[in-house]
Amino acid sequence: MKLTFSQWFLIKRRSKSLSQDDIAKTLGVSKQTISNWEREATVPTLTIDQFKKLCKLLECSLDDFPSQDP
Repeated sequence: MKLTFSQWFLIKRRSKSLSQDDIAKTLGVSKQTISNWEREATVPTLTIDQFKKLCKLLECSLDDFPSQDP
């Protein structure tokens, strides 16, 4: 089964014992933004710099992010 971004992100965040607040502070976004990602209410619209920071936190590469292709 293919994971959605929301599912993948939640699994990665929890596996690194990071809180929504930890991610939000590092990326300069609100905790609500992170919650919205996890509830599939919104998808990330981040700068390249923010994506790099997110990759560092989650210990992954941009290639690891799930594709949004159907």
